[in-house]
Amino acid sequence: MKDQGQGRLALCECGKLHFTDGSVAVHFEREEFFLFAEAVGRLSAMMKQAPHGSPLNGRAATDVRICH
Repeated sequence: MKDQGQGRLALCECGKLHFTDGSVAVHFEREEFFLFAEAVGRLSAMMKQAPHGSPLNGRAATDVRICH
């Protein structure tokens, strides 16, 4: 498991929000960030309700992209 470091957020002069954690950097436009934050909030709420370690069984959004 990765160290529980703390990511950094910065609002740039260009108007984008930059989230950096280690070697990963994500750049959001304002509206993109709000949509992402809302999606993460919904996923967090679903995970809190699911028993530890159990899959969400299709309860996630329909536009799910699996990383592996």
